[in-house]
Amino acid sequence: MTSLSSFRLALAAALFLALACDNSSGPGFTLDVSPDSAQLVRNDSIRLSVNALDGDGHLVTGVAVSFASDDTTIVTVTNLGVVHSGTTLGRTIVRVRSGGAITDVPVTVTGTPSNIVVTPADTAIRMTGTIQYRATVLDETGDTIRGVAVTWRSNDTSIATITGNGLATAKSKAGATFISAVYGNRVGSGVLTVLDSMIVARTNLAGRPHAAAIFANIAYVTQLDLARVARANLPSQALTANVSVGNTPTGIAFNSTGSRAYVTNQYSSTVSVVNAATNAVVDSIAVGNRPFEVIVAPGDSILYVAKIDSVYGIRLATKAIVARFAIPDAGNGIAIARDTLLYVSTHSGGTVVEFNLRTRTVGRTFAVGGVPQKIVVSPNGSELYIANESGYVQFWNIDTGLQIGSNLALPSAGYGMSRRPSNGLLYVTSAYFGGGYIYVIDPVSRTLVHSSVVGGSTRHVVFTADGSIGLVANEGGWVDFLK
Repeated sequence: MTSLSSFRLALAAALFLALACDNSSGPGFTLDVSPDSAQLVRNDSIRLSVNALDGDGHLVTGVAVSFASDDTTIVTVTNLGVVHSGTTLGRTIVRVRSGGAITDVPVTVTGTPSNIVVTPADTAIRMTGTIQYRATVLDETGDTIRGVAVTWRSNDTSIATITGNGLATAKSKAGATFISAVYGNRVGSGVLTVLDSMIVARTNLAGRPHAAAIFANIAYVTQLDLARVARANLPSQALTANVSVGNTPTGIAFNSTGSRAYVTNQYSSTVSVVNAATNAVVDSIAVGNRPFEVIVAPGDSILYVAKIDSVYGIRLATKAIVARFAIPDAGNGIAIARDTLLYVSTHSGGTVVEFNLRTRTVGRTFAVGGVPQKIVVSPNGSELYIANESGYVQFWNIDTGLQIGSNLALPSAGYGMSRRPSNGLLYVTSAYFGGGYIYVIDPVSRTLVHSSVVGGSTRHVVFTADGSIGLVANEGGWVDFLK
């Protein structure tokens, strides 16, 4: 009896094992592997934890588990489930087996995160508009680490918010905020500017757009780094045509009929003469020593060029220098009052120098202080307005030669300046050292009535004769059109 019972028990055990090993019926349990996927950097490791569970989810003990890597050049794995990465990047599978149960664990090996590049890096959208951001995580060798999830955040959610997948939405508030992507202890950021409602269009333009001039429907914008001038035929906002000029075109001005535009080429020491009808350079005038600003005197026969340490008056018919006077530093602002008085700001000289066009003699010197930049004369020729890089605008009485009131402080630097004929207000830019602003100033009350952050580096601002169209050249790589 004892031997029969033993036989029956052995037979039952054999039958059970046969059924357990039958692939058609499965192992009778599943494998729960943690983590179910892994991402490692070079020369990293992680241990896989494995539990066998029966059909009811109960733990099955005493089962043997094996591990194998599909590609040992990417990762190896020990008998205890410790996965080791080497120096080879890529993706592979670690296969976990127990009996007939198999679970595959995807493993990715990347470089060590070193930098995050956010795109776009510097962009602008209208209020309530949206834009999709993307982040590229780079390793220490500059290779892209793929398949990683970053966390997005906006530095100022009153200006723009951003979702977990990088979609930014502008609020109804103009300004700029940083949009950042975070991965571990690495952060990459881009600047998002929400445009003021005064800006009706933004047109990209390469080469650091700097100076600008408008006559009738022709708008010219200089491109510092490309030695050329771009053209728009207003009201079109497309800057498609261009004309090659000299090195670093810094200033531009039309004559009284709009037939010629004169472009100062700072590092070619010349002035290019552009035929506006054919959009071609028809002449070049040698002026020497880094010319900055240019203006055509009434009558269109004399061209005045402000340079380093001096101002030249050049007779256009002969290119002869017929007037010359010294200034303390670079002349970076120029204007004419009452057809008889020329005013030139002297940058770090801290002055504005007056020159009589009829007698061709130097008159008064206004000690304005700071770093005076662009200047504008009131329509009746009685007042002089001065933008100052030191962070203010001044108003001077031309008759008395005295400052009117105190300095009007700006939130940042003052650079470009133009009076808009349609409303009589002054528009002042701030350039890169001021944070890319456009300020609107009432010259009657001498108050700042509006301030707009537009980003980049705002430079020259100009308007059509009726003030219906304005534009601001921005060295950030675009031109803003103003309504």
